[in-house]
Amino acid sequence: MAYDHPDAPKQFGIRLSEETMELVSAIQEFRQRTNQPITLASIVEDAIQCHYNRLVKEGAIYGEK
Repeated sequence: MAYDHPDAPKQFGIRLSEETMELVSAIQEFRQRTNQPITLASIVEDAIQCHYNRLVKEGAIYGEK
């Protein structure tokens, strides 16, 4: 998906690492399979939520009480 596109780093006017583009592609593929919108905002929200959940799980931050 995004990762396979030749202009992927330029797609949103930002430069992203190869690792990040792989994550973007994985999120896009999941959202496509589950019939969810595939927008930059939705991808960023998903990535932030995943990172937040990981930080809570690792005890780096407190989750909602």
